[in-house]
Amino acid sequence: MNGYTPASSLGWLDLDTAASERVSTLLRSLEEPSTLDVLGLGSIRDAFSDMLTPGTSTVQTRLRYFIFLPWIFKRLEDQHVSAADFASRLRDAEAQLIDCLRHLGRGQGVIGRVAGRDLRRMPSDIYWGSMEAWGIRRLDLSLSEYAQQAAAIGRRQPERDDDGTATEEGVPIWTAIPAPPEKFLSDEITFDLEAEEAQVLTDGIRRHHPETLVAVLSDMPGLALDVDFPWELRVDGPPARLAEVLHHARCFSELTLGPRLVYNVLAARAARSQLGWDTKELEDDQLEKLNDWSQLVGNRHDKLLAWVDNAPEFWQLLADHRIARGTLRFWDQMARRAVNDPIGFAENGDVHRLIRERERRLKSKRARLSHRAALEDWNQGLVGGQLDYRWSITRSYLQDLAAAGSGN
Repeated sequence: MNGYTPASSLGWLDLDTAASERVSTLLRSLEEPSTLDVLGLGSIRDAFSDMLTPGTSTVQTRLRYFIFLPWIFKRLEDQHVSAADFASRLRDAEAQLIDCLRHLGRGQGVIGRVAGRDLRRMPSDIYWGSMEAWGIRRLDLSLSEYAQQAAAIGRRQPERDDDGTATEEGVPIWTAIPAPPEKFLSDEITFDLEAEEAQVLTDGIRRHHPETLVAVLSDMPGLALDVDFPWELRVDGPPARLAEVLHHARCFSELTLGPRLVYNVLAARAARSQLGWDTKELEDDQLEKLNDWSQLVGNRHDKLLAWVDNAPEFWQLLADHRIARGTLRFWDQMARRAVNDPIGFAENGDVHRLIRERERRLKSKRARLSHRAALEDWNQGLVGGQLDYRWSITRSYLQDLAAAGSGN
């Protein structure tokens, strides 16, 4: 069985009061969207994620869901489930799938392992758009639109000539995939891909997104197993477009880490000065990370400076992604100051002012650095670390392919 490594995992233990509060604080921070993108750079992050690994999302877990779900949908079609009953029947089937996977235990990527049928967001919702992106689903329908048509799709018969010979079947909604096991949804099942299943998935991503990172690596998935960031891969002769995207994505990831860490420092200082909170340890930790970051920028200074000086090339790459002009302007100001003085960046007054103004413009009265009430609601959750553009889930998918022997 492939060893799935989730991007993050939490387990409940018997904890003392202080430890329990720390866990609760962490959980609240994970549930708070504003901690994820306080500087409004998520649109650029997501643009690179889509260019590198289209059809992925941070809430996905294992690759075989791309196979499980069409099996479920085709079964409901064959049963001619009505539109009125479709949602409940789909939930029943997905609850059965959870039951069949639950034996794998914690940390294996089983969506809904604990919640079961009561899960708020089922795999069908999580993977629906991605199945089209990867060519598994061929028709452009929302899940609700599909529910209205599923019974009719199941009853659809091919057109025949006068002799009864099928002449045209129309466009099927699902690509051809291997048949499910005989006791699918009744017996235990695993995430281990059969070789034919893996081939269907790799063929789909290569056909629909041929020069993306996930398509290139699907031919050699083992390369991804021990790499923390996609630009650390050693791929011979990558497509020129992919090499270009990786270069820009890396530079943006490295430079954007600085402002995110500075935001954490400013929030910690504000909480201590205005609210009397003991945030000195948090501040020191972030300052230490900023010191490490300044060394990273210093080590790559010439390349990062050249990248900043050639900003129009960066913006041209993002032209189709409708990045707001204010976002581009803010980032240009941050990047320029970062490469000009990485050591002094953490205590640069202009940097502090720009970060405060940016948060205030985006968050209004929810801006912690400008409004005491918003600061009082802060759970001390930190803005995340260096951007990896969904690399964790991409690496998990490639691990699943490698285990299936695909691309060998």
